[in-house]
Amino acid sequence: MNQFHKLLSRFLFLFALTAGLMAAPLIAGPLSPTLDPPGLIEHLRAEIGSKDAMRQQNALIDVIVLSRCEASCTVNFQSIPDKMLRVENESGVGPVMDLNALVPDLMKAYRSGPADGYRLLALSALVNIGNVRALEQLATESSDGSSQQSKRVDQQTQRSLAAFYLEKYPELNGRMGRAMTFSVEDVRRAESVRVKLAKKEAKATAGN
Repeated sequence: MNQFHKLLSRFLFLFALTAGLMAAPLIAGPLSPTLDPPGLIEHLRAEIGSKDAMRQQNALIDVIVLSRCEASCTVNFQSIPDKMLRVENESGVGPVMDLNALVPDLMKAYRSGPADGYRLLALSALVNIGNVRALEQLATESSDGSSQQSKRVDQQTQRSLAAFYLEKYPELNGRMGRAMTFSVEDVRRAESVRVKLAKKEAKATAGN
């Protein structure tokens, strides 16, 4: 098995693991009180920036789990051994926690992680968080030749971003084609059309 297939197998395993952490009932281990969000963010930031690859990996998995949680969650954190933490969604709307503060750290992990598998975990976290500026930056880097990633990571980045933007702008489907490639300009055009249509509808409603 070559190096890429090893990394891909590892990434798929970790992806399945994060899904399992969200789906499986958490019944083992002590349940800690609700963790203060700023404290958790600082903890994850320190772990993502760690030079220890396993600590970084565990933190990235935790961010992915949190980014998928849209209700109050009891999470078995990988970066906090033998602890289950209750994270409350105070607003009841959107993700359980605003993780945008971690975007610079995730971008750094994506660009300079110790191996492709770590970079793909950071990519998954970034796509789940959905920070517009960060995703536009990733789209630009992966399509204009400025990326320092391997060809495989660039291709996965394009596919992940394409899936994200297609869900948001289904009209991009015709532009992406079978290769699932697109440009930031395509996205901005779709956004512009949406804004114009919204204004037109608002004007029509006001006239009735």
